[in-house]
Amino acid sequence: MLYEPTTLASLACLLSTALREEYGIDPAPIFAQAGIPLGAPDSPQQRYPLSKLRVLWDLSREASGDEAIGLKTGTYAKPAQFYAFGYSWMASSTLLGALQRLIRYYKLLSTASVQVTLTENADNYALSAVFPEASKSPPKEGIDCGMTALLALCDSIAEKEIRPLRVELTCPATVHPDAYRQALRAPITFGVEVGTFYFDKKTLLEPLQHGAPDIAKVTDRIADQYIESLDPHKVASQVRRLLIALLPSGKTDQELVSKRLNRSASTLQRQLHAEGLSYRDVLESTRRSLAEDYLRDQKHSQAQIAYLLGFSDQSNFSRAFKRWTAMSPKQFQEQPRQN
Repeated sequence: MLYEPTTLASLACLLSTALREEYGIDPAPIFAQAGIPLGAPDSPQQRYPLSKLRVLWDLSREASGDEAIGLKTGTYAKPAQFYAFGYSWMASSTLLGALQRLIRYYKLLSTASVQVTLTENADNYALSAVFPEASKSPPKEGIDCGMTALLALCDSIAEKEIRPLRVELTCPATVHPDAYRQALRAPITFGVEVGTFYFDKKTLLEPLQHGAPDIAKVTDRIADQYIESLDPHKVASQVRRLLIALLPSGKTDQELVSKRLNRSASTLQRQLHAEGLSYRDVLESTRRSLAEDYLRDQKHSQAQIAYLLGFSDQSNFSRAFKRWTAMSPKQFQEQPRQN
């Protein structure tokens, strides 16, 4: 059975709101034609196949006659609509911490093929997204919606309008450029290879008034468990569970893990590739998730954390953590104290 990417159902609710509020269109027949129930999801965890969301976006664009419908839809986003990720977002101590959670929990929002990274530069942070597989990537309208939803979510916890320094988009300038400039509140360069938002460092590091590290710790755990539950039988989940047990020993090579899972290294790599991952991807994400938890707990020294994660020394751990989060372990650990 081929893997079908899914999206959190609340994203479809944003579109129904936009159809009513922006265009005065009854969304019921559009949702019925797309095969998606209208109204609040039966559960905050409910998901819809990406293929149905594509149909829904196509029908909504045709009904509205607006190529920029995705940009307008994202402005209706509110954190509480996005299950555990939304509550972790609201409890973040800084916007930088919130963006780090976006990267960590993106699969809670959508399992579409997207690689999101956050890079620290001299005077800014760069949030980039790459879509490696077109067939498993969100449609253009979904990407547009995600960009304006990101700004709406930032506004909600900063309690002010957040403006990027600049934005780079992969689409050509011939696609309603004025709508993009107005919606994204920044100078835009079109036709680049990688879409990127550049944010001022001071803005992202400013303490947020309602940051709540204790609450974030709880909701982070719920988000982690939910992502794992999306398919506990996936090979990546099996590898992750085994790595958690093996990391303190430092024995995390692919050959050993493959043997423990009763398959060859080449078979394991092929199975992970079918899930859109590599062995290194799973190892890195497992280490990162555990590292953030250990640092928030503040029960272990950085040297102890390096050992628990299977690093040969603290400096290797520090370099890896800086690569994952664009922050040093010390900077990450000090974020909650700023409140």
